[in-house]
Amino acid sequence: MLAKRLLIGAVLASTALSGCTAAGPDQPASPSSEPSTTEESTASSSAPSITREVPPEQRRMLGTLSAQDLCGLVRPDELAALAFTVEPGQPREVGIEPPVRGCGFADRRNGREVLIGAQAPGLADLGTEEVELGPVRGTQVLRASDCTVYAPVADATLQISVVSGEADSDTCTTAADVAQYVLAAVVR
Repeated sequence: MLAKRLLIGAVLASTALSGCTAAGPDQPASPSSEPSTTEESTASSSAPSITREVPPEQRRMLGTLSAQDLCGLVRPDELAALAFTVEPGQPREVGIEPPVRGCGFADRRNGREVLIGAQAPGLADLGTEEVELGPVRGTQVLRASDCTVYAPVADATLQISVVSGEADSDTCTTAADVAQYVLAAVVR
């Protein structure tokens, strides 16, 4: 029964994270978390259009990051290469018991958004379909207006949601690419 309540709470928090408006200042990535990017030489649906190498000693514990720190895990120009052009990230905390920390990167022209969230540990199976994210296996769920990817990390569950007017399999590919890219910056 407790597991069922946690699952329902997590789904509600996920939905709340996807539906909130942005608030708060943005914070650029710290120099120690700046990624190196390279273009992929071959196209692959399982590999993002840019890759990232972050030395293990520079990776961060996702569960300890504030909503503002989540905004520093990826830059708007990197999201433009992986998804679409976005504004700087806006931190947000939504829900209760416990609140879900997140950061939203909005595409103000087309009403789309990329959301990065830090869920409680053990919630990586919230999705309905398994997805490979490089060395990590996660899950994804496609809804009418978004696709959300969940990935287990050392002390939390990474949540990446791509919100658009009408979501489809391409939306899930984008969410998986962003998740794989962000995973490189956190302790797995």
